[in-house]
Amino acid sequence: MPCGILHDVPRFGWRGQHLDTARHYYHPDTICDLLDLMALLKLNRFHWHFADDEAFRLEIDCLPELWQKTVFCGEGQLLPALFSEGLVTGGSYSKDTARMIIAHAKALNIEVMPEIETPAHAIAITHVFPNTRDPADNGAEVSVQGYQGNVLNPAQPETWEVINAIATEVGALFPFGHLHLGCDELPEGTWMGSPMARDLMAREGLENTHDLQGWTMERIAAQVAQNGQRPCAWEEAAQGKNGGIGHGAILFSWTGQGPGVAAARAGYDVVMTPAQHTYFDMAHSDDPDDWGASWAAFVSLTDTLAWNPVPNPDIADRVIGVQGAFWSEFTTQDAQIWPMLMPRMLGLAVKAWQSDDLPPDDLIRLARGHFLVPFTPASATR
Repeated sequence: MPCGILHDVPRFGWRGQHLDTARHYYHPDTICDLLDLMALLKLNRFHWHFADDEAFRLEIDCLPELWQKTVFCGEGQLLPALFSEGLVTGGSYSKDTARMIIAHAKALNIEVMPEIETPAHAIAITHVFPNTRDPADNGAEVSVQGYQGNVLNPAQPETWEVINAIATEVGALFPFGHLHLGCDELPEGTWMGSPMARDLMAREGLENTHDLQGWTMERIAAQVAQNGQRPCAWEEAAQGKNGGIGHGAILFSWTGQGPGVAAARAGYDVVMTPAQHTYFDMAHSDDPDDWGASWAAFVSLTDTLAWNPVPNPDIADRVIGVQGAFWSEFTTQDAQIWPMLMPRMLGLAVKAWQSDDLPPDDLIRLARGHFLVPFTPASATR
């Protein structure tokens, strides 16, 4: 082979993969195996989702009862089983285990971003700390997953004591300096039945749920920034009359690309993670025997390739990356993730790396390991 130089530069600095370990506890070895796979595909951001309605799995010192009371779910536990037919399941990650995972990732040039959930997806917190909700709240809102009372109330002093303590300790544990705050799927009409929340809204000049959510996220983000971390959140954090979370936050556009485009035009840095293309817990096809969810779409390898992370040229400087996600509502065994992640993570890796948009057929060939052009001596770009 002639001597030459291969110039291999990624399109995006943020090339991520998310794993939900709240709905299903994954053994640390499985997480390390995922990191190894990410490194093989040159993905460099691991989004660790260990907190949600169903559990808070990191063994923090500031509020030990939070993880101790939610480490297991099922019969006789504080929280019911999700898909384990009543069996007691679960687990937690010690801080030493977290440090091991962080170190393993670092050795592979992967940074780890933790996520804590607020204000919604927080029924684990509201069950352990009931004073994070207004006892006079008569609202009947229900989450997409069917939970009532899974939202923290920003008018309650204990809400801020709990969230600030969690954010401070979790942020300090992860040296990447980015803390994801959640902020997705707030039920419609949340807080409108809370006298304390309505009083807060009147004092702050807020009109609706989105306004109060934006006010809440801005306050949390201010604390995170003061702690020295960069706040991150799902796309909904841009909502509200105050402009949303602010503080240089990175927003993750998941329901599609439209919210990401809007956030980018509002001045936010955006990571594109549209469910129709990068949610790998979606079934590969509409075959009844094909395992997985389908609420967003059926996501084939072709679907992971047939989209443009920068759909509008005017936001090119604000789209900083792409990311895949794996949610674990249906997962009961660690091994179930591998045929779901692969081969679709190959498609994600190609989208994260390619410098120009190529036809889907060529992208599929590239994802399967075929060269698109012969090697050129002296210099080549792929």
